[in-house]
Amino acid sequence: MHESPNEFCVSRRKLLTWAIASGASAALVSDAAPAEANIFMPSIAEQKKLGAQAAQQILKKYRELHDSRAIRFKQIGYNLVSALSPEDRRTWNFSFHVIESKQVNAFALPGGPMFMYTGLMDRLTNNSQIAGVTGHEMAHVRLQHWAKSYANEQERSLGLSLLLGLTHASSIVQKLASVGDSLYTLHYSRHDERQADEYGLANMVAAGYNPEGMIELFMVLEKMSSSQPPAFLSDHPLTTARIADVRRLIREKYSQDLHRPMAGIHG
Repeated sequence: MHESPNEFCVSRRKLLTWAIASGASAALVSDAAPAEANIFMPSIAEQKKLGAQAAQQILKKYRELHDSRAIRFKQIGYNLVSALSPEDRRTWNFSFHVIESKQVNAFALPGGPMFMYTGLMDRLTNNSQIAGVTGHEMAHVRLQHWAKSYANEQERSLGLSLLLGLTHASSIVQKLASVGDSLYTLHYSRHDERQADEYGLANMVAAGYNPEGMIELFMVLEKMSSSQPPAFLSDHPLTTARIADVRRLIREKYSQDLHRPMAGIHG
């Protein structure tokens, strides 16, 4: 049984937390890790397994659409995949799903599964805007931003635990510390967001889309944030500097591509 769209008001972080609690955490257990690797960072295989398990949980719980919007999203998504390097195409398991929800949101899970809510899809007026958000989310996957954030959180948590253990903190102090610890929820840093913008922009241009689509996407989100900030912005804060960075990249690298139709070269 599917819940109403209004009940699907959760962020990418909450979905991952919920999925891990539902059993996907087994994906984070590895037999061995290379000596030079960060022992806290999930491997690519683990990221793909976790993402696949989380995606299955989401698709069991919520309604996936298979209408013209879903077809359009898949077509744009796979156009972007086709423009990636052979290594990226081999490494990641990208898939594209449209979820019925009034929430303005989109996210990619570790490994490649991506979800677009109709609340966002229906506000985007051309393929280049859709390519902008899709390329951005795919870049988070390719750059392993979630895995790196997870590793940093585990290192920080271990440090806090060691500190509390060494100082023989009382149970009250430990409880207070755990509350403070909850403030450090996994999220993308400003550096992560700028990186995802840069890589996503390059990907959408390589796939034949107009780079102005990413700016138009930002404008849609910025207009909405003045009244009720979209859920997408809770994980992807939109700043003046971030918009300026993308405008600079377009001016310096992709100005010759601004003549392209907003539907993209391939439609």
